[in-house]
Amino acid sequence: MPLHKDLTRIEVYLEGRKRRVYVGELSYDKDRDQYQFVYDSKYTKSPKAIPIGPDLSLFKKSQWSEKGKIFPSFTDRIPSRSNPAYEEYCRSQGISVSERNPIVLLGTIGRRGPSSFVFEPVVINDFTFTDIIRFRKVTGLSRHEMAMAFDLNEPTLQRVETGKSADLNTMKRIQIYLEFPEVALWQLESAGRKISNETLARLTDYFQNARRSQRAN
Repeated sequence: MPLHKDLTRIEVYLEGRKRRVYVGELSYDKDRDQYQFVYDSKYTKSPKAIPIGPDLSLFKKSQWSEKGKIFPSFTDRIPSRSNPAYEEYCRSQGISVSERNPIVLLGTIGRRGPSSFVFEPVVINDFTFTDIIRFRKVTGLSRHEMAMAFDLNEPTLQRVETGKSADLNTMKRIQIYLEFPEVALWQLESAGRKISNETLARLTDYFQNARRSQRAN
């Protein structure tokens, strides 16, 4: 899938009653076998900024952990494996009880804790214009038919496919259609009359199969 979690990075936020503030990012460097935490410069300049823990000073923007170890302030957020509820914690977050990656653990069972700091996984989006071209080839869809079926601007679609434009709105809309068959089928119901019955049937069959496949998994 184009959307997936980065297993080497996690973002930290300070959560208040009304809004969140970005604090910084924790990452793992495999070559060095060390963790690095980098505070956001805007955060450290705020008079309300507080350190994540005593081992992560606000006066050092970039900090490295000991080799092979993560910072104690982050370790403290991961429940002990000896905790009787540990297995249930893992099950509720959809991870294996044998998961050892601290980044994964922090973004799931350690995401929230006694402090106001929240740890969020970094999501990578690998969706590109080549995915659009591949979809059209698989479905035998012309660029004009795709624009009509999914209510897209054809010249913009052409520029996106040729790499001349990175129109984010167009990219996001197409990605939603391709990753969520229910949305695509709804769109086809409302705009299907703009394309031939044969093309509509072909697209409907494609997305119905995609929906069945997702449900099976």
